[in-house]
Amino acid sequence: MITMSSLPWSTPVPSSKKPGRTAVHRPSDPLATPTLGAHGVRTLYESIRRGRDINPLGPCLGYRATSTNGYATPFVYSSYGETVARVDSLAAGMQKLGLVDKNEDGMLLLGIYMKNSPEWLLSEHAIYCLGGATVPLYDTLGPDVVRFILEHTGLSCVVSTRKELGSLCDAKRTGLSKFRVVILIDGVTAEAEEMAKAVNLQVISIAKVEAIGAQAVGSGEFVANPPDPQDVATFCYTSGTTGNPKGALITHQNIMAAVGAFNDVPLLPTDRHISYLPLPHIFERVVIAQILTAGASIAFFRGDPLLLMEDIVACKPTMIPMVPRVLNKIHDKIMAGMAAKGGLTEKMFHSALRAKTIGLQEGKLKHAFWDRILFHKIKSALGFDCLRIMVSGSAPLSPNVMVFFRCLLGVPVCEGYGQTEGSAVATISHPEDVASVGHVGGPADCVEVVLMDVPEMGYLSTDTSHHGEPCRGRGEICVRGPTVFKGYYKDEEKTKETVDEEGWLHSGDVGLWTMEGQLKIIDRKKNIFKLAQGEYVAAEKIENVLHQSLLIGQIFVHGDSFQTYLIAIIVPDEETTRAWAKQNLSPEEAAAPFPELCNNDKLKAEIMSEIKRLSKKNGLQGFETVKGIHLEPNVFTAENDLVTPTFKLKRPQLRDHYAKEIEALYANPPSKL
Repeated sequence: MITMSSLPWSTPVPSSKKPGRTAVHRPSDPLATPTLGAHGVRTLYESIRRGRDINPLGPCLGYRATSTNGYATPFVYSSYGETVARVDSLAAGMQKLGLVDKNEDGMLLLGIYMKNSPEWLLSEHAIYCLGGATVPLYDTLGPDVVRFILEHTGLSCVVSTRKELGSLCDAKRTGLSKFRVVILIDGVTAEAEEMAKAVNLQVISIAKVEAIGAQAVGSGEFVANPPDPQDVATFCYTSGTTGNPKGALITHQNIMAAVGAFNDVPLLPTDRHISYLPLPHIFERVVIAQILTAGASIAFFRGDPLLLMEDIVACKPTMIPMVPRVLNKIHDKIMAGMAAKGGLTEKMFHSALRAKTIGLQEGKLKHAFWDRILFHKIKSALGFDCLRIMVSGSAPLSPNVMVFFRCLLGVPVCEGYGQTEGSAVATISHPEDVASVGHVGGPADCVEVVLMDVPEMGYLSTDTSHHGEPCRGRGEICVRGPTVFKGYYKDEEKTKETVDEEGWLHSGDVGLWTMEGQLKIIDRKKNIFKLAQGEYVAAEKIENVLHQSLLIGQIFVHGDSFQTYLIAIIVPDEETTRAWAKQNLSPEEAAAPFPELCNNDKLKAEIMSEIKRLSKKNGLQGFETVKGIHLEPNVFTAENDLVTPTFKLKRPQLRDHYAKEIEALYANPPSKL
């Protein structure tokens, strides 16, 4: 097994250090060169066809049907041969019926606006057959953002379900002359046709498009027009926390270079993946491309987050990308369950965790006794009993949760780092490193990484320590390589702000190089504000620290230049909070409705105690420690416009939504500041 001390995580390029930045770091292999694809595949059009060639009869896309009584079928899969045939038929049908037009920039674009499904991928690969690109829209977007994207891109055609048709009609009603067709994957009803006709939209079923296309393919009338690697594959509209979203142009080469970067995570045709992360998100798109290139299978969850764990159990994935939000939820539920059982069961569980944690430091993922009598049962109940590897990304994962899942699963749990504009790939921890935590590994095989000075926050490339720990420089994380995007659509100014003249993509995140060459995320350059005493504060860093509390489900840290201290709006985790209440409050108080429980002074005091403990433990300064809190019973959601579809906080909206609570917290300052 690889250990921290034995692994060369990255290699500084000789003579590459310049004033204001660290040396350029490349992957640990000094002979590695950036790959432009994977297994000879350089476009997404080719990726699914490679999967077909190596596994023609193997399962490709799977789904579950739910009956009227609520029972779901097992996953039913189409083969690779069937899937590619449907892709070709859909492409031919769109072409023959003239459903997709080029926009003013000569780009053939297809909008996709729905939850993850087999038809999502069929539509995506169909437009690639025509040399076009996709414009995915999160299914949670409201009419205003939908309208902006439709107008911004000049879309003529969108694939959706009848559920999204209302938002599309609302957008069309405002006068979008180029938008004219909706392909419905769940069929055209009289009601849908009437709704569309009222705003001058044509609706057609995907089944009809495929049937017409199949005839064109069968007669030899249809000839594909595959894309080039440098062609745009997709528009990734970054879910903006302020203003309109920006359309990041991601090429086929960008995505396939990202796929090629995962050489340490080889996939087999027998692997299974469950697709639940939103497909408009670049992280999920790269994983899907990796799966298809390997000829492995994809099971689509039913679209309901409350049924996700049921779908995972039915799928039994062998590899799974996760986001901290889901992992934290599973972790908290298991820990709360053990605490509720108490007694011998809880003692055994913690003894098992301690034993396996010690084993991790020795490079051991397995434990003959505890895995057999305890952890395997929990894994099986979660649907993780076939898992070979798990990758966490999109946000920082706390070290204690990382250790917990390595102990529980007994398989490599890696953490990656990247952003939309870099095709989700910058660094990744090594599968064989099971001991170290708190970092995101070294540069992926396809990129270079450098840290640039952030003097206003006190982070310099010449720094040799961080909170007393030695390091090899701190600064803004910048990435360069074939995964870096082409730019923002129709926004040259923002593109130049994001990618400099040397090709460095500026992430806005602040990191450091550990002595072993690992990258550690320590702060956020964006979303910083200054307090009245002149101290700069990065709210996201503080939120990530406080999320370690099992009692805290969501947290929004707020401050401004007119105030000397921070306050927070906190949504307690209801399950954990009720377990705490049963042990610490009277039966009447513990059984109170959740909004009433959130007003309980003892609960507030307990969460404030947690805040102080975690702030001190993680080295937060006095001015970075939250001094006042409001407990909110209702979860921040994309539907109430308080978070983005990827659960990033919308700070201006949260500030406005909780204006009264914020004003009250500052009007009644805590006695001790």
